[in-house]
Amino acid sequence: MRILGVIKKSLKEQVRSFWLLLLTVSTAPFFVAVYDLITESYVPSYDILVCNNDKGIAVSADINLGDSLIQYLLYKEDKSLKISEVRSRSEAEKKIKSRKADLLMTLPEDFSRLMTHTGPGDSLKCFEMEFLGNLSDVNYMITAILAYSFVSDFVIAQTGIQPPFHFVETGIGSSGTLGDFEIAVPGLVIFSIIMLMLTASVAMIAEVENKTMLRLKLSKVTTPELMGGITLVQILVGFLSVLFTLAAAAALGYKFQGAVLPVFIVVLLTTISIIAFSLFIAAFSKSATQVLIIGNFPLFLFMFFTGAMFPMNAAPIFSIQGYGISLISLMSPTHAVSSLNKLLIMQEGFSAIVPEIICLVILSILYFAGGNWVFRKRHMRL
Repeated sequence: MRILGVIKKSLKEQVRSFWLLLLTVSTAPFFVAVYDLITESYVPSYDILVCNNDKGIAVSADINLGDSLIQYLLYKEDKSLKISEVRSRSEAEKKIKSRKADLLMTLPEDFSRLMTHTGPGDSLKCFEMEFLGNLSDVNYMITAILAYSFVSDFVIAQTGIQPPFHFVETGIGSSGTLGDFEIAVPGLVIFSIIMLMLTASVAMIAEVENKTMLRLKLSKVTTPELMGGITLVQILVGFLSVLFTLAAAAALGYKFQGAVLPVFIVVLLTTISIIAFSLFIAAFSKSATQVLIIGNFPLFLFMFFTGAMFPMNAAPIFSIQGYGISLISLMSPTHAVSSLNKLLIMQEGFSAIVPEIICLVILSILYFAGGNWVFRKRHMRL
C-alpha cells in the first residue's frame, strides 16, 4: 500500500526537521508557563482613601460611626484592596492625580446622627457621600463598586434596614471556582494545534523542495494518498503537542475537568482542519523558508482572532438555529475554543457542542477540498 510508504517517509522527514518539530510541540507549553507567571505576578490593586468629616454624636459616650466605618473597611482590606485615611480633600486629590490612589470617599458631617436616629422599620434619611476619582479609569470604576458595596453592608448592619432584594450570584459549571490561568487553558490547547500550521506546511512542501515530488508522481502516488500519509503523521504530532500542553498546565496546578471523549473529538477535528488549511500555505510556497514567511500571516490571524490567546466576541452576521456566524467563524479554531470552553469550563456535554462540531466538519471539508485542488494544480501536475 503506497500510503504506508508515504507515512514511513513522512515520519522520517518529520524527525529530520527536529527543531521545527520541537518549536511546534513546545510553543504552547511555553505560553502555558507564561500565562501562569502573568496571573501569579499580576494581582490587581485598588486603593481607597477615606476622609472622615463625621462629627459624631454624644449619647452616654461619644459615638463616631465614621471611625467605625473605617475600621470595618480596614477589616475588609486584603492584598488587592488597600484602605487609607486622609485628613483633607486636597491631600487625597494629589494622590489620585499621581495615581497613588484610585478613589476618595468623603463621609458627611452628620453621618453618625442620621444613622443613629434610624432603626428597623424606619426609612433612612438620604445623606451625601462623595466619591472622588478619575471617572475614565477602570480601576476607579471597580473601586467605586467595591466601596459602595462595603458602605451598603455597613449601613444595613448598623441600622437594621434590609434592602428590597437579596443578590445571589451563581456560576455556570465550574466558572465560579476557576482562576484566570485555568480559564486560559482551553484556548492554549487550541493554540498548540494551530502551531501545526508550520510543521504540516513544511512536511508538504519538503517533497517539492527536496525534488522528490517527481518520483512520487512517477510512482503513481495520488494527491489523497500523499496528503493522507502526511495528515496521519501530523495528527500524531498534534496530539503530542496537546498532551505536552496539558502536562505543562497540570504541572502548574491545572485540573482537567470534563468528558474525555468530546474533548478528543474536538481536538481531532481541529487538528484535521489546521492540517487541511496548511495545504493552502504549501500550495503557494516553494520552500520551507517561504512557508515560514507566508505562513506567518494566517498563523497570527488564527492565534489572535479566534479566542485562542485572547477572548473574542465578534458580532454575528447571521444565525443558524441560534448559533451565530461571524467573519471569524471562517477560522476553525473559533469553534474549537468555543466548544472547549463549554466542555472544560461550563461542564456541558456533547449535545451542547453539536453546532461547533458541525462547523469544524464543514470547514475541514472545505479546507481539504480547496487546498487539495490548489496544491495539485501547483505541485502535483506532471
